[in-house]
Amino acid sequence: MKTIFLIAVLMMGLNTFAAPSATEKVYLFKFQGIQQPISMKAASKEAAFKLAAKECFSKLTGGKYPGEEKGLDIIDICANPKM
Repeated sequence: MKTIFLIAVLMMGLNTFAAPSATEKVYLFKFQGIQQPISMKAASKEAAFKLAAKECFSKLTGGKYPGEEKGLDIIDICANPKM
């Protein structure tokens, strides 16, 4: 009986994790060097910005190590979106 209850509780928890929050909004960020704005869906602008900055870095580096100097320049670009 306890096992069935535990499984039911876990399933309910997984469903709430899988379902998108009703408070999530789509945020658009424009970065220097990237033509199209990056859109992210998150519960807050700060959370969306973190995701967009990671996406920006990934797009500008092409998934490869850019070197320290160029990497710092890219981080600067992705940390300062155009407003």
